[in-house]
This record gives sequence, structure tokens and C-alpha cells, in this order.
Amino acid sequence: MRTTTTGPLRVLDTTLREGEQFAQAHFTTEDRLRLARALDAFGVDEIELPSPAVSPAAAADVAAVLGLGLRAAVRVHLRCSPADVEAALACGARGVNLFLGASPALGAHSLRESPRERRDRVRTAVALAAQAGAFVRFSAEDAFRTPRRDLLQLCDVAVEAGAQRLGVPDTVGTATPEAVAATVGALRRRYPGISQEFHGHNDTGCAVANAVAAWRAGADCLDVTVLGIGERVGITSLGGLMARLYTFDPGLVARYHLERLPALDATVAALVGVAVPFNQPLTGPHAFTHVAGVHSNAVLRAPHTYEAVDPAVVGRRRVVSVTSRLTGRHAVAHFATELLGRPVDAEEARAATAALKATAERRRIGPDAAADIVRAALGAAPGA
Repeated sequence: MRTTTTGPLRVLDTTLREGEQFAQAHFTTEDRLRLARALDAFGVDEIELPSPAVSPAAAADVAAVLGLGLRAAVRVHLRCSPADVEAALACGARGVNLFLGASPALGAHSLRESPRERRDRVRTAVALAAQAGAFVRFSAEDAFRTPRRDLLQLCDVAVEAGAQRLGVPDTVGTATPEAVAATVGALRRRYPGISQEFHGHNDTGCAVANAVAAWRAGADCLDVTVLGIGERVGITSLGGLMARLYTFDPGLVARYHLERLPALDATVAALVGVAVPFNQPLTGPHAFTHVAGVHSNAVLRAPHTYEAVDPAVVGRRRVVSVTSRLTGRHAVAHFATELLGRPVDAEEARAATAALKATAERRRIGPDAAADIVRAALGAAPGA
């Protein structure tokens, strides 16, 4: 399953930093504190906050979250700038996540600095934080559009200056799982005692796959946000990563309180003004709804036939739908038995199925309408 052993996986949630870069996000101080507590209760290992150098209000929020006494380690996301490091330390931060643009594109058009100037910035900022006793991660922004030689030079400088973790972000979401595995593997071999972190954007729909590829290649820290919110279309979602790891081995995610995930997703969705997406793993509104007759028949007999994760793991229930023209008689028999509180025979199941299918051919129906149709087909009184 995994090609390199690096110790237990750590999940870093950056909803309060990367998530704030989602176009519709605006978190108040109360929101930040509420989400920090909820993430801690879920069990994430690390929580990332924005730089306190952004504004006095940002500094106050960082200090407030640090004052909660969370179990999760709190990291503060900073530019490779002495002023940023000093602002974080002044707030009481004991973990700093430094970043600097590594690719030629960012060097030329964002930082406008030479490779030597960038290496000097990394050395200065990492050393300042490390000498203050902080946990230091250095992240080479846009790592997968950076020539390997340039990437390694920056990482060499960071490690020599005292960085304890190296981050490789897929900043614009163009990396493939193969490229992620190759880069993480190269860093693992070059820096065997240094933690590795992956941050993957979802611009091409590969964020979860790339995060898992990084983990399998030796990364021991993966970045996520609730619902995957973040810059543009966001990053690896917490629920998506949990679902993927659970299918490898439920023990990998046993320490997390997965039953809290639906409420956590719903909370963040409400705060940013969106619905939980229909295709969100584990918590989407129809994540455990079965429609087709073949599926329903099998899942009623043996749920694992069409379910990768038991819905009870995340506090959800299985739904066997009878509202489609694709509905099968086994699903209808199950529905009618629960509805009427008595077993239905084969002939009744056929009659109710025919009635449901005929109506569903003409219009969309919901569960309440389906119940009325079944009652009418079986001669039961309304509400019986």
C-alpha cells in the first residue's frame, strides 16, 4: 500500500487559512473560534491559520485561537519575511508554515527576485523562526512547475537553516499522481529525517488522488479543508481524504470522529453560503441513496455490494429510493413493508411497483408522494 514508512499520517486542516481564500468566504472571530473547536473535536492533527501580519484583527484572531488550548497543533502560515515571523512569534505561535514561490513563473512575475535572493530569504526566515524554538515548515510554492534542481536548492537551504518539514504544493492543480509520487519520493530520499507535507489544489480534479499518491510515496502530512474550499476550486477535501483512506484500511482514520463530519461540512457550507455539494464524499445529500433496481436489490441483501463505506460510520442512514422509473420491486417491497408496518406479498409488490413506475414516467415524485402512491395501489387508507 505504502512504499515508504515515515510514521503516522498527520492531517493539517487549513479551512481557516486556505479556506478563507474561497471567493465567498468571510469568517468572523466567532466563526474562527467555532470552527477551530469543531476541527479539534473532529480530531485533525494540525490547524493552519493566516498570517497575523495581515492586519491587527488577524493578529488578534490568531492569538484568540492559540488561547483555546486545543489538542491540535496550531500552525501559522507566513511569507519568508522576518516581519511575518516576528508577528507570529509575538502572538505566541510555536509553529510556523513558511512559504516562498519556487517556480520560474512566480520568481519572474510575483516575487521579481533572482534565485539567489530567494534562497537568502528562505535562509533568513527559517533561521529566525528555528532559533526562536518554533516548529518550522518550509513550503516551495508551485513545486510541480519548478525544475527539480531549483526545488532541491531551496529545500537544501531550508533544511540547513533548521526547517523540520518540507512542503510541496501543487499550487495550480496540474500535477499527476505519478509526478507527485516522484517528487515526494525524491525529497524523502534526500532528506530522510525531515517530515514531508503535500498541499494539492483541485483545478483538474486530482486533489484527493494526488494527496494519496503523496502519502504512499512517504509524505506524512496532508493538507485539507472542509468541503475542499479554497482558492479557485479549492484543495483536497477533508471528507474526500477520509473516504479514500477508509477504503484502504478503516484503521487509518479510526482516531478521527467521522460521525462529526456531516455537521462540520454543513457548518462550513452555511458560513460560506453554499449547499453541501451533491457529489461530496460521505456527506453529500445523496451519498448513500440507491436508485437503480439492480443496486437496491443487492444492497438490501448485502450493503457492501454497492457501498464503499458504511453510512453509520459517518452517522448517516442508507436510503433505498422508490421515486424513479428505475425502481425495482425489491426496493418497493422493502419501502411498503416499512410504510404499512406489515409484510407485503409478491403480488402487492408488483402492483405498487407498477404504480410508482407509471407515475415516475410522467413526473418527478418525492418520498411523500411515493408513500401516497403505494397506499393507493395497495388499498391502504391515507396515513395508514
